[in-house]
This record gives sequence, C-alpha cells and structure tokens, in this order.
Amino acid sequence: MAPSQFDEYTRTELKSFVEKLKIDHYHVVDTLCEAAKKQVLKLNELENHTSSSQYITLCIKLIEEIRNYIQQKNENLIPYLQELLEKDAENHDCSTCAGTGSCNMKHEIQLIDLMNSHKNIKTILYRLQMVVLPLYSETIFPDAYRVLRNQMALLENGLTELFFLEQTFLVPKIKEAQKNINARH
Repeated sequence: MAPSQFDEYTRTELKSFVEKLKIDHYHVVDTLCEAAKKQVLKLNELENHTSSSQYITLCIKLIEEIRNYIQQKNENLIPYLQELLEKDAENHDCSTCAGTGSCNMKHEIQLIDLMNSHKNIKTILYRLQMVVLPLYSETIFPDAYRVLRNQMALLENGLTELFFLEQTFLVPKIKEAQKNINARH
C-alpha cells in the first residue's frame, strides 16, 4: 500500500477546519435559526395575514430542516471525519476489512447524506424565495414580517457560505482520505 498522502500537518489542518466549521458556521447558523424561529412565533401571535402564512410555513420547514442538518453533521459527520483521519493516520486499508461492501457503504453514505441535505435545504430555500412577499407595501405587513425576511436572508447567506466550504474544501478532503484508506474504488 502506498504511503498516505495525508501527512500530520494536513490531518491537523483538517481537524482545525472542522472545529472552525462547527464553531463559526454550524453554531452560527443554528443561532440564526433560533432567532428566526422566535420571530416566526412572534409573527404568528400578531394578526394573521393569509398572504404571509405560506411564507411563514416554509420558514418553519426550513428552520427544522436546517436544525436537523446541523444535528446530523454534529452527530454523524464530525465523528466520521475523526474516525477517518485516525484510520488514515494508522494507514488502515479498508479493502482488507471483513465485509468490504458494508465498509464501503458506510463511507459512501456520508457523502450522499451531505449532498442530499444540501439539495433538500436548497429546494426549500427556492420555494421560500418564490412565495416571499414584497416589502414595499409597508402598511400591509407588520414590522415583524420585515424582521423575519431579514433574518431569513442572513440565514440564507450563512448557509451559502457553509455549503460552499463543505463542497469546495471538506468533500474533496473526505474523498482524498477515503481514497488513502482504499474506501473508494
């Protein structure tokens, strides 16, 4: 087996990146979700505008999907990355694992779950943009609606940055580490 292309510096760099991802992105996006959820509840307490109810419903669905996404990343992807880096450091060879099909499936499912999560959230974001109401009609909608729109815009920006970092840095590093331990054929 060829020596690992991941040296100790690369593993340390990736661990630092993952920690930064947790603190600067997952935690921040989760905090934005919490603020938006509070605003949705506040807006629901105000006079119910049927024209904004679909937007509010989609906001709730998006917030739930994002929170599930973050929970899954913290419970599954982060521990998987730690295990993957440990296996790479030990020069593990997954091609020699008993039941290589299940070992390979475990590795592949991590990336599939990540991409499916991105796709689901982007679909809801797109639907949300389609039902958003214009803000120029200041007399029709309460300030709480405008605040929610601003919070959702901040949330979308945070997600865009997070997805970019995952897709351009994290996924290639995962694939490289998987290849190093012969988990990808």
